Amino acid sequence: MNLKQMEVFRAVMLSGSISQAAKQLYRTQPAVSMMISSLEDDIGFQLFERHKKRLYPTPEAHYLYKEIESIFSRIQDVNLTVKDIQNKQYGFLRIGCMPGPSSFFLPDILADFLEEHPQVQVSLQTRTSDAIATWVASNQYDLGFAEIPIHQAKNERNKIFDLPCICALPADHPLAENEVITLEMLHTEPMITLYPDHMIFRDLIQLFDQGGYQMNVRLQTRFFTPALKFVERGLGVSIVDPISAISYTSYATPGKVVFRSFEPDVALRIGLIFPAEAPSSMITMEFSKLLYNRVESILDQPEQFLNWGKEE
Repeated sequence: MNLKQMEVFRAVMLSGSISQAAKQLYRTQPAVSMMISSLEDDIGFQLFERHKKRLYPTPEAHYLYKEIESIFSRIQDVNLTVKDIQNKQYGFLRIGCMPGPSSFFLPDILADFLEEHPQVQVSLQTRTSDAIATWVASNQYDLGFAEIPIHQAKNERNKIFDLPCICALPADHPLAENEVITLEMLHTEPMITLYPDHMIFRDLIQLFDQGGYQMNVRLQTRFFTPALKFVERGLGVSIVDPISAISYTSYATPGKVVFRSFEPDVALRIGLIFPAEAPSSMITMEFSKLLYNRVESILDQPEQFLNWGKEE
């Protein structure tokens, strides 16, 4: 039995006659009759009996119809799934994200995406940037959002950003009156920094040394989120990336911390990381496009956080 035979048999069962089945299938009556006869020969038992020009299914036909109907129901489900995939409404997305953006920035973007794609399932895991690179390379993540160290192997598919860092200060700090904070202004100023193994710390200490200034490290944290809490409490200033700043503005109360441009340039290199060889799903590419545009908007519109908390 093949699918064409099943289709003809099903049409006859649903319509109750050879002539109606032929019309539904856009075939001739003889062609439909021959297909039913061929099917009966193949399976070895009779499916229909004729009485007074009417067609009556045998009990065996009813048994067979139930099975065939379930097959066609499954085919219909597959067709609907194909349409959902075409419309980027179906799939499973595995994302690895570094700790900072995984708390507020990425979840907000992901929530917006899922509102438009309600049938998509997502796994979001917080990992270190090194772990994310490893997991993406082994195809355990479809997409990674992580810091990109200089030594990391290049992947042409990855989307790289150099995010210019800014200065976070207590709102009542005297330096908050300035639009731009410089190294000279931060000479001996109590600072909250990341640990010495982080690229931002290494760049800062090098710039301070080259300029002949002293970087007065009062507190060190692994991530910028607690650093901003210390800034809020007036314990020092901190050089942070703009994603941490925009995340802070999404949950904090204005009036405690302000953000100012910082010179000279110190950049945090981050990227959207893809598996080097395995192809990405349409859902992965659709979400990565949204994430890419949101990061671009931070670069294009720094006033989102630089003007945050300013009095009108």
